[in-house]
Amino acid sequence: MSDKLIFCPLYSGSSGNSILISYKDTTIIVDAGVSFKKLVQALEKIGFNKKIDAILLSHDHSDHVKCAGIYFRKLNVPIITNHKTWESIKRFLGKVDESYVKLIETGTSFSVGSIGVDTFSIPHDASDPMGFCFYVKNKKVSICTDVGHVNDSVATMIDFSDIILLESNHDVEMLMFGPYPYHLKQRIKSDKGHLSNEQAAQMILKLNLERTKRIYLGHLSEENNHPDVALMTVKSILKEKGVFDSFDFGLEVAQRYEPSLCSLL
Repeated sequence: MSDKLIFCPLYSGSSGNSILISYKDTTIIVDAGVSFKKLVQALEKIGFNKKIDAILLSHDHSDHVKCAGIYFRKLNVPIITNHKTWESIKRFLGKVDESYVKLIETGTSFSVGSIGVDTFSIPHDASDPMGFCFYVKNKKVSICTDVGHVNDSVATMIDFSDIILLESNHDVEMLMFGPYPYHLKQRIKSDKGHLSNEQAAQMILKLNLERTKRIYLGHLSEENNHPDVALMTVKSILKEKGVFDSFDFGLEVAQRYEPSLCSLL
């Protein structure tokens, strides 16, 4: 595995998010929404034992950042995020040596070791939420969750990816007839909330998938979605539009409580 680009959603959902991307001598953990113990358990489960080089944070909601301070103290590696996210979270993280914090502007590009990173703005009700594209040689991996609506600028950023992690948060009927209070339902459905299964499919329809090997449907709601529902809904829309006649890629759900299937490029 060491000479391959490794991408693995370790945990994906509102209960906590953490994602692994690694190539040769460089490993990045994207988001820190689960305990360090769970992170270690996930890495052990997939047989990954390389050194981690950086913690990259997408936005300031707790399911993405609540354990970032612990990760920092355990790993002693830089935290990378944008200025507004850092200002929003730093008082909750415990002791962090800010000389190890690398602050960037959303929309800029940088590198961590052998991995290039593009950042882009996403429509979500956070301080300054970001999506990411990662580059190794001629390979591209994109992470695009917590997205309020189908968005042309976001689609342009994640276009021509080899691997995509895309939000497919809720089934609209399950949300509307489910237990959430009205104000929360409206927030989730809003243009700065979360993508439904149907919206995830509409986002995929905007993409050129010639290079794409796998799309993970991620950040599923436990109360307002189900893996089978998400997969069936997205597949049926793509099939109706003839996507699978033109492109050959795997489509699967990123797991909530355990690592998903790793992608190797």
